[in-house]
Amino acid sequence: MATYTKKRILVIFTGGTIAGNIAESKVFQNTKSDPNSFLAILDNSVDIVKKNWHIEITTSISELLNVDSSNMQPENWTKIVEEIQNKYDGFDAFIILHGTNTMGYTAAALTFALENLNKPVILTGAQVPLGYLGTDSVTNLVNSLRMAVWGYHEIKGVMAVFGSKIITGSRVKKGTDFDYDPFKAFQTGALGDIGRFMRINESAMKKHVSYLSKYKALAIQSKVLSVKKNFDTKNIASLTEFPGMSVNIFKSLVENNDIKAFVFRAFGAGDPSSHLFPAFEYLKKKKIPIIVTTQAPSGISNFQVNETGQYLREHDLAIPAYDMSIESMTVKMAWLLAQKIKYEDIKQMMVEDMHGEITLENELL
Repeated sequence: MATYTKKRILVIFTGGTIAGNIAESKVFQNTKSDPNSFLAILDNSVDIVKKNWHIEITTSISELLNVDSSNMQPENWTKIVEEIQNKYDGFDAFIILHGTNTMGYTAAALTFALENLNKPVILTGAQVPLGYLGTDSVTNLVNSLRMAVWGYHEIKGVMAVFGSKIITGSRVKKGTDFDYDPFKAFQTGALGDIGRFMRINESAMKKHVSYLSKYKALAIQSKVLSVKKNFDTKNIASLTEFPGMSVNIFKSLVENNDIKAFVFRAFGAGDPSSHLFPAFEYLKKKKIPIIVTTQAPSGISNFQVNETGQYLREHDLAIPAYDMSIESMTVKMAWLLAQKIKYEDIKQMMVEDMHGEITLENELL
């Protein structure tokens, strides 16, 4: 008689395209999906896994939210974190059904909020809703289940499984609204690929897992799970530079809108126009952190290439984003602000590789 390993999977429903949250058109009718219909999708796969892998899976669903992901708010991230924390002891893995528009932000938020996970937390969704012609929801959900119970590598921590990609939570970046493979691992390789077979990048997965015990021992039970679940996004301003941008906008946002931090997309390799230097000096005097990234889709902001970036570095006027995604740097800043971290500590922690979100390049000069 076969011996079966038992796995309990919680599917957390948050809405998004996979749930039918799309605009009605001549092609699509706006039809919402019943959360329990996703459990029915898994029934056949559960039987196959039991037969071939000798794993007996019990799936449950949590109808936590049902929102279009464009409407996802930081308090929703907190609610998802709390659901995982509250159900941590009762399940071996968590699959989160999420819209694609802000999946990168939610993945980053969960990564920072749940520091020492000892279980997989997998985000997935769909480009085409369940029940529509051409839907990819079934494939993505089943692949997430495969990943959640995969026994040939150490699988834990926050990640996205979408299309053919397995991506660490701090690097989830959406690149298209059309393809079935819309997500890529920003600036790095994926943790693996998933199709008929699963190919795990062993070095990348090992690195991904190593961050989970960087600050505290892995959480076997919820009582030792490190949870820092709050995010202050309301006091962050995110700006994109353009030629002739007013230098006064920074001071105005601070004095009139109580802005506590900035995310700034500059030119080049993080090279703002020199006429904005007084704004950077003002922010330094006020102890308001500003992280500077690049507008180049695959660029790296390191303050080492051009004169204006070097000026920021030499005068300690800004934080270089290096290869962090806009999602990770924004969420990380909001997470630090919510913890009331001091200005000097924020500057140091923003360039600390906490969960694989940043790669510090060697000096060029």
